[in-house]
Amino acid sequence: MNNVELELMGLFATVVEQGSFTRAAELLGMPKSSVSQKISRLESQLGVRLLQRTTRRLSLTPQGEIYVEHCRGLLTLARSANLAMARLRCAPAGRVRITAPEATGTLLLGPILAEFRALYPEVVLELTLSDEQLDLVGEGYDLALRAAPLKDSSLICRRIGEVARYLVASPGYLAQHGMPQRLADLAHHVCLVHTALPVWPLQEGGWRPQGACVSNSLLALRELSLHDGGIALLPQHVCESGLASGKLQKILPMIPIPTNPFYLIYPSREHLAPALRSLMDFVAERLPFA
Repeated sequence: MNNVELELMGLFATVVEQGSFTRAAELLGMPKSSVSQKISRLESQLGVRLLQRTTRRLSLTPQGEIYVEHCRGLLTLARSANLAMARLRCAPAGRVRITAPEATGTLLLGPILAEFRALYPEVVLELTLSDEQLDLVGEGYDLALRAAPLKDSSLICRRIGEVARYLVASPGYLAQHGMPQRLADLAHHVCLVHTALPVWPLQEGGWRPQGACVSNSLLALRELSLHDGGIALLPQHVCESGLASGKLQKILPMIPIPTNPFYLIYPSREHLAPALRSLMDFVAERLPFA
Protein backbone atom coordinates (compact mmCIF):
# COMPACT_ATOMS: atom_id res chain seq x y z
CA MET A 1 0.00 0.00 0.00
CA ASN A 2 1.47 3.37 -1.02
CA ASN A 3 0.91 6.88 0.29
CA VAL A 4 -1.60 7.71 -2.45
CA GLU A 5 -3.81 4.76 -1.51
CA LEU A 6 -3.66 5.73 2.16
CA GLU A 7 -4.62 9.30 1.27
CA LEU A 8 -7.60 8.15 -0.79
CA MET A 9 -8.83 5.83 1.96
CA GLY A 10 -8.65 8.65 4.50
CA LEU A 11 -10.41 10.99 2.10
CA PHE A 12 -13.21 8.47 1.52
CA ALA A 13 -13.76 8.01 5.25
CA THR A 14 -13.91 11.79 5.71
CA VAL A 15 -16.48 12.19 2.90
CA VAL A 16 -18.70 9.55 4.53
CA GLU A 17 -18.30 11.16 7.97
CA GLN A 18 -19.23 14.61 6.62
CA GLY A 19 -22.04 13.31 4.43
CA SER A 20 -21.13 15.40 1.39
CA PHE A 21 -18.27 16.34 -0.90
CA THR A 22 -18.78 20.01 -0.04
CA ARG A 23 -18.37 19.63 3.73
CA ALA A 24 -15.42 17.25 3.29
CA ALA A 25 -13.74 19.72 0.93
CA GLU A 26 -14.23 22.58 3.41
CA LEU A 27 -12.82 20.50 6.26
CA LEU A 28 -9.77 19.44 4.27
CA GLY A 29 -9.21 22.79 2.58
CA MET A 30 -9.58 21.32 -0.91
CA PRO A 31 -11.73 22.23 -3.93
CA LYS A 32 -14.93 20.19 -4.09
CA SER A 33 -14.04 19.09 -7.60
CA SER A 34 -10.73 17.60 -6.35
CA VAL A 35 -12.51 15.58 -3.69
CA SER A 36 -14.99 14.21 -6.23
CA GLN A 37 -12.22 13.34 -8.69
CA LYS A 38 -10.16 11.53 -6.02
CA ILE A 39 -13.15 9.44 -4.93
CA SER A 40 -13.82 8.53 -8.56
CA ARG A 41 -10.17 7.50 -8.90
CA LEU A 42 -10.46 5.31 -5.79
CA GLU A 43 -13.54 3.60 -7.21
CA SER A 44 -11.71 3.00 -10.49
CA GLN A 45 -8.75 1.45 -8.67
CA LEU A 46 -11.03 -0.83 -6.65
CA GLY A 47 -13.29 -1.66 -9.59
CA VAL A 48 -16.46 -1.06 -7.53
CA ARG A 49 -18.87 1.82 -6.87
CA LEU A 50 -18.61 3.02 -3.27
CA LEU A 51 -21.12 5.89 -3.27
CA GLN A 52 -24.49 6.54 -4.83
CA ARG A 53 -24.58 10.21 -5.81
CA THR A 54 -27.73 12.29 -6.21
CA THR A 55 -28.16 16.05 -6.34
CA ARG A 56 -29.26 16.07 -2.70
CA ARG A 57 -27.31 13.38 -0.87
CA LEU A 58 -24.70 10.67 -0.88
CA SER A 59 -25.35 7.11 0.17
CA LEU A 60 -23.08 4.10 0.53
CA THR A 61 -23.34 1.12 -1.74
CA PRO A 62 -23.10 -2.34 -0.07
CA GLN A 63 -19.46 -2.46 -1.16
CA GLY A 64 -18.95 1.04 0.22
CA GLU A 65 -20.37 0.04 3.59
CA ILE A 66 -17.78 -2.74 3.91
CA TYR A 67 -14.90 -0.63 2.62
CA VAL A 68 -15.61 2.40 4.82
CA GLU A 69 -15.24 0.32 7.99
CA HIS A 70 -11.67 -0.49 7.01
CA CYS A 71 -11.04 3.15 6.11
CA ARG A 72 -12.44 4.34 9.43
CA GLY A 73 -10.09 1.98 11.25
CA LEU A 74 -7.19 3.40 9.30
CA LEU A 75 -8.30 6.96 10.05
CA THR A 76 -8.62 6.14 13.76
CA LEU A 77 -5.09 4.72 13.83
CA ALA A 78 -3.74 7.79 12.06
CA ARG A 79 -5.45 10.13 14.51
CA SER A 80 -4.17 8.09 17.47
CA ALA A 81 -0.63 8.24 16.08
CA ASN A 82 -0.84 12.01 15.64
CA LEU A 83 -2.24 12.42 19.14
CA ALA A 84 0.58 10.31 20.59
CA MET A 85 3.16 12.44 18.81
CA ALA A 86 1.49 15.62 20.05
CA ARG A 87 1.64 14.32 23.62
CA LEU A 88 5.31 13.42 23.22
CA ARG A 89 6.02 16.95 22.00
CA CYS A 90 4.38 18.44 25.06
CA ALA A 91 5.39 16.23 28.00
CA PRO A 92 8.29 13.89 28.73
CA ALA A 93 7.23 10.37 27.79
CA GLY A 94 8.55 7.37 25.90
CA ARG A 95 11.81 5.42 25.99
CA VAL A 96 15.30 6.93 26.39
CA ARG A 97 18.34 4.68 25.88
CA ILE A 98 21.45 5.82 27.77
CA THR A 99 25.02 4.57 27.98
CA ALA A 100 27.47 5.69 30.67
CA PRO A 101 30.78 4.59 32.21
CA GLU A 102 30.45 1.73 34.67
CA ALA A 103 31.70 3.61 37.73
CA THR A 104 29.77 6.82 37.05
CA GLY A 105 26.59 4.92 36.27
CA THR A 106 26.90 2.73 39.36
CA LEU A 107 27.93 5.38 41.88
CA LEU A 108 26.16 8.51 40.64
CA LEU A 109 23.46 7.94 38.03
CA GLY A 110 21.25 5.53 39.97
CA PRO A 111 19.82 8.07 42.46
CA ILE A 112 19.54 10.74 39.76
CA LEU A 113 17.59 8.50 37.40
CA ALA A 114 15.34 7.32 40.21
CA GLU A 115 14.49 10.94 41.04
CA PHE A 116 13.84 11.69 37.37
CA ARG A 117 11.50 8.70 37.02
CA ALA A 118 9.56 9.82 40.09
CA LEU A 119 8.93 13.16 38.36
CA TYR A 120 8.25 11.69 34.91
CA PRO A 121 6.73 8.21 35.31
CA GLU A 122 5.80 8.06 31.61
CA VAL A 123 9.49 7.94 30.67
CA VAL A 124 11.09 4.50 30.33
CA LEU A 125 14.86 4.53 30.91
CA GLU A 126 17.21 1.91 29.48
CA LEU A 127 20.73 2.22 30.93
CA THR A 128 23.80 0.40 29.58
CA LEU A 129 27.01 0.71 31.60
CA SER A 130 30.25 0.35 29.68
CA ASP A 131 33.61 2.09 29.63
CA GLU A 132 33.80 1.32 25.91
CA GLN A 133 32.80 4.01 23.41
CA LEU A 134 29.66 2.45 21.99
CA ASP A 135 28.24 3.41 18.60
CA LEU A 136 25.34 5.68 19.55
CA VAL A 137 23.68 5.79 16.15
CA GLY A 138 24.43 2.21 15.11
CA GLU A 139 23.25 0.74 18.42
CA GLY A 140 20.29 3.07 18.85
CA TYR A 141 21.32 5.08 21.92
CA ASP A 142 19.78 8.48 22.57
CA LEU A 143 22.37 9.74 25.04
CA ALA A 144 25.87 8.96 26.29
CA LEU A 145 27.66 10.26 29.38
CA ARG A 146 31.40 10.15 28.67
CA ALA A 147 34.69 11.37 30.10
CA ALA A 148 35.89 12.24 26.58
CA PRO A 149 34.23 13.33 23.34
CA LEU A 150 33.35 10.47 21.02
CA LYS A 151 35.41 10.06 17.87
CA ASP A 152 32.40 10.58 15.59
CA SER A 153 32.51 14.33 14.85
CA SER A 154 28.89 14.34 13.67
CA LEU A 155 27.67 13.81 17.25
CA ILE A 156 26.78 16.68 19.58
CA CYS A 157 28.96 17.04 22.71
CA ARG A 158 27.69 19.11 25.63
CA ARG A 159 30.37 19.67 28.25
CA ILE A 160 28.82 19.48 31.72
CA GLY A 161 31.74 19.62 34.14
CA GLU A 162 35.11 18.36 35.26
CA VAL A 163 36.20 15.61 37.64
CA ALA A 164 39.29 15.75 39.85
CA ARG A 165 41.59 12.70 39.78
CA TYR A 166 43.94 11.38 42.45
CA LEU A 167 46.70 8.83 42.82
CA VAL A 168 45.66 6.63 45.73
CA ALA A 169 46.77 3.56 47.65
CA SER A 170 45.79 1.84 50.88
CA PRO A 171 47.71 2.33 54.14
CA GLY A 172 48.44 -1.42 54.11
CA TYR A 173 50.09 -1.23 50.68
CA LEU A 174 52.12 1.83 51.69
CA ALA A 175 53.25 0.12 54.90
CA GLN A 176 54.64 -2.74 52.80
CA HIS A 177 56.12 -0.76 49.90
CA GLY A 178 56.74 2.73 51.26
CA MET A 179 55.28 6.12 50.33
CA PRO A 180 56.50 7.44 46.94
CA GLN A 181 58.27 10.79 47.32
CA ARG A 182 58.66 11.72 43.65
CA LEU A 183 57.33 10.65 40.29
CA ALA A 184 60.34 8.45 39.53
CA ASP A 185 59.53 6.35 42.62
CA LEU A 186 56.36 5.06 40.93
CA ALA A 187 58.54 2.93 38.66
CA HIS A 188 59.24 0.72 41.69
CA HIS A 189 55.60 0.34 42.70
CA VAL A 190 52.66 -1.78 41.64
CA CYS A 191 50.47 0.39 39.38
CA LEU A 192 46.82 -0.40 38.69
CA VAL A 193 46.01 0.82 35.19
CA HIS A 194 42.75 1.36 33.35
CA THR A 195 42.85 0.18 29.74
CA ALA A 196 41.46 3.52 28.51
CA LEU A 197 44.27 5.45 30.23
CA PRO A 198 47.57 3.63 29.61
CA VAL A 199 49.47 6.92 30.00
CA TRP A 200 48.96 8.85 33.24
CA PRO A 201 48.89 12.69 32.87
CA LEU A 202 51.49 13.29 35.60
CA GLN A 203 54.00 15.28 33.56
CA GLU A 204 54.26 16.96 30.18
CA GLY A 205 53.93 14.23 27.57
CA GLY A 206 52.48 11.85 30.17
CA TRP A 207 54.00 9.05 32.23
CA ARG A 208 53.51 5.41 31.27
CA PRO A 209 53.11 3.11 34.28
CA GLN A 210 54.26 -0.48 34.05
CA GLY A 211 50.88 -1.87 35.00
CA ALA A 212 51.08 -4.95 37.20
CA CYS A 213 47.29 -5.08 36.85
CA VAL A 214 45.33 -3.70 33.91
CA SER A 215 41.52 -3.58 33.86
CA ASN A 216 38.68 -1.99 31.91
CA SER A 217 36.83 -1.37 35.20
CA LEU A 218 37.54 1.56 37.53
CA LEU A 219 35.50 -0.16 40.22
CA ALA A 220 37.73 -3.24 40.00
CA LEU A 221 40.85 -1.04 40.25
CA ARG A 222 39.37 0.70 43.28
CA GLU A 223 38.77 -2.63 45.00
CA LEU A 224 42.32 -3.73 44.24
CA SER A 225 43.71 -0.52 45.73
CA LEU A 226 41.48 -0.88 48.81
CA HIS A 227 42.84 -4.39 49.36
CA ASP A 228 46.52 -3.43 49.28
CA GLY A 229 46.86 -4.23 45.57
CA GLY A 230 48.77 -1.15 44.45
CA ILE A 231 48.53 2.49 43.36
CA ALA A 232 45.64 3.60 41.15
CA LEU A 233 44.70 6.82 39.38
CA LEU A 234 40.99 7.26 40.12
CA PRO A 235 38.32 9.93 39.58
CA GLN A 236 37.15 11.69 42.73
CA HIS A 237 33.71 10.10 42.76
CA VAL A 238 35.28 6.63 42.61
CA CYS A 239 37.78 7.07 45.45
CA GLU A 240 36.23 9.76 47.69
CA SER A 241 34.55 7.31 50.09
CA GLY A 242 37.85 5.46 50.56
CA LEU A 243 39.71 8.71 51.18
CA ALA A 244 37.05 9.93 53.64
CA SER A 245 37.21 6.68 55.63
CA GLY A 246 41.01 6.52 55.63
CA LYS A 247 41.02 3.27 53.67
CA LEU A 248 42.83 5.10 50.87
CA GLN A 249 45.48 7.80 50.93
CA LYS A 250 46.52 10.32 48.30
CA ILE A 251 49.92 9.71 46.67
CA LEU A 252 52.21 12.53 45.44
CA PRO A 253 49.63 15.29 46.07
CA MET A 254 52.17 17.91 44.99
CA ILE A 255 51.95 16.71 41.36
CA PRO A 256 49.13 18.55 39.53
CA ILE A 257 46.81 16.15 37.72
CA PRO A 258 44.54 17.64 35.03
CA THR A 259 40.83 17.31 35.71
CA ASN A 260 38.82 15.03 33.48
CA PRO A 261 36.02 16.75 31.50
CA PHE A 262 32.65 15.03 31.23
CA TYR A 263 30.23 15.33 28.32
CA LEU A 264 26.66 14.55 27.42
CA ILE A 265 26.74 13.21 23.86
CA TYR A 266 23.74 12.78 21.58
CA PRO A 267 23.16 12.26 17.86
CA SER A 268 21.40 15.49 16.82
CA ARG A 269 20.08 18.85 18.00
CA GLU A 270 17.06 18.54 15.68
CA HIS A 271 13.65 17.54 17.05
CA LEU A 272 14.83 16.54 20.52
CA ALA A 273 12.09 14.64 22.33
CA PRO A 274 10.96 16.30 25.59
CA ALA A 275 12.00 13.19 27.52
CA LEU A 276 15.56 13.38 26.21
CA ARG A 277 15.84 17.15 26.63
CA SER A 278 14.47 17.00 30.19
CA LEU A 279 16.75 14.11 31.12
CA MET A 280 19.88 15.88 29.84
CA ASP A 281 19.10 19.03 31.83
CA PHE A 282 18.22 16.99 34.91
CA VAL A 283 21.46 14.97 34.83
CA ALA A 284 23.60 18.04 34.10
CA GLU A 285 22.12 19.88 37.10
CA ARG A 286 22.52 17.04 39.59
CA LEU A 287 25.87 15.43 38.83
CA PRO A 288 28.26 16.59 41.59
CA PHE A 289 30.95 17.66 39.14
CA ALA A 290 28.61 19.53 36.79
